[in-house]
Amino acid sequence: MAQKFLKVECGECGNQQKIYSRPASKVECMVCSEPIAKPTGGKAELNGNVVTELEVE
Repeated sequence: MAQKFLKVECGECGNQQKIYSRPASKVECMVCSEPIAKPTGGKAELNGNVVTELEVE
């Protein structure tokens, strides 16, 4: 199982922040409070664009 962090751009305001690819709870944008990621029991359902993937070693 690959553990990754993602740099995601908010679909509403364009803010970029790092999130875990498999979050256990809803992740909100730190600027506009719009939901960026929703947990699904696996990979997150994203509301925005993935800018880059960061591998965890």
